[in-house]
Amino acid sequence: MTREELAQEWRERLEDFAQANATVADWCYFNHVSVHQYYYWKRRLTPKPAPTTAQEAWMPVDIVETPSPTASTGVTVRIAGAQIELTPNFDPATLRAVVVALATISC
Repeated sequence: MTREELAQEWRERLEDFAQANATVADWCYFNHVSVHQYYYWKRRLTPKPAPTTAQEAWMPVDIVETPSPTASTGVTVRIAGAQIELTPNFDPATLRAVVVALATISC
């Protein structure tokens, strides 16, 4: 049996379970599969939802060293093609708002 055939078999099994009025343990016992197998295939075949907020989305971040590592002048953050210069006394709430705004801008 190929991987795709096995995946299709488990899609059908998961549909069968959704129609059944049984617990996972009872359904697995009746169908001669382990509870572990059931949860493995359910997790593997269930599509993952797309991120809905900026906090859930992954964004690339580059950390750039300052020219003089001994001087504590700040940090440069590059996110999604934008560059943000942070001084030692930056406001975290403002930075958070800027990052969220950058994440929601459609290109």
